[in-house]
Amino acid sequence: MQLLHLFIAILQFGLALASLHHPIKRGAEANATIYAYGTNASSWPIAYGVNDGLLYITQNPTVHDDIIPIEWDLASITGECWIANATFVNGTKVGSMYIKPEQGNAVGILPQTRVAYLNGTVSGFALFATQLVYNNNTLLEAQFWAKSTNTSGVYGLMWTLDDSEPNGDFPVVVKASEDS
Repeated sequence: MQLLHLFIAILQFGLALASLHHPIKRGAEANATIYAYGTNASSWPIAYGVNDGLLYITQNPTVHDDIIPIEWDLASITGECWIANATFVNGTKVGSMYIKPEQGNAVGILPQTRVAYLNGTVSGFALFATQLVYNNNTLLEAQFWAKSTNTSGVYGLMWTLDDSEPNGDFPVVVKASEDS
């Protein structure tokens, strides 16, 4: 019996070691939904605010008149394109994700696709495995926050520039799930 346990342990070690030499890369995703995971939002979709072009986190976007579900085409970090493009469920293109400094670093959608260059490096949003990250001059950052709004159960998607915790807000991890 001890020999069997030893054999299983050696087999598991060998499989784990083999997986280190053959990593599986994740590619870009199309028609994906992005979700926020945090203190007050567990797997809540991120939707589009029709009145202001900003992104919102809510458990059910279809119950709000001014928030619409969207799908995303997301690049992987191994690609040259760092643009996260949004589309309405009916197929109409919305635009690209961006950080809006003039609105307290709210995350929104810009109608035109644009690539930003910082010191010769392309910056923008892409997937690191399933997590959405921002390339800030070759540094991958994930500093998304949920900010309370005047509507119960609806949070604005924000970006923080430092490690401080904005008052009343909470950090979220943003992940993608490709629709089938």
